[in-house]
Amino acid sequence: MKVRLDTKTIKNSHWYGHVLRFVLGGAITVAAGLVAKGFGPAVAGFLLAFPAILPAALILANRLQNTQAGPGATGARGRRAAIVQASGAAMASLGMILFAVIVWQCLGRRPAWLVVGAATMAWALTAGTVWAARKRG
Repeated sequence: MKVRLDTKTIKNSHWYGHVLRFVLGGAITVAAGLVAKGFGPAVAGFLLAFPAILPAALILANRLQNTQAGPGATGARGRRAAIVQASGAAMASLGMILFAVIVWQCLGRRPAWLVVGAATMAWALTAGTVWAARKRG
C-alpha cells in the first residue's frame, strides 16, 4: 500500500462523521481524566496512548468503503479498510507509549523542551521503524 494524500475523499465525508469522531474522542479523553484522578497521571498516560478517534474512524472507514463497493457487496472491503487503519494506529501507539514513558521518567529531571523533543524523536523513530518492518515483512 502506498501512502498518499487523497483530497477527493473529503467530498464523501458527512457532518455526522466529524461529530462522531469529536464525541468519541472527547469521551475517551474524559475517561483518561477520570483514570488520572483515580489512579494517577502515570496510569492515565498509558490510556492516552490509545488514539482517541480510532473507534469512530474504524466505523466510518467500514461504512464508507462498503458504500463505495456498491450494492450486493459482502462488506469485505470495509473490513479490510478498518484492519489497515487499526494496524496503523497500533504501530503509532507503540511510539506513543514510548513517548509517555520518556516524559514520565524524565520530566522534572531535565528541561521540558529537551524531554519533549527526545520523546517526540523516540515516537517518530519507533513508529517509523515498526511501519518499515511491517512493509518489508
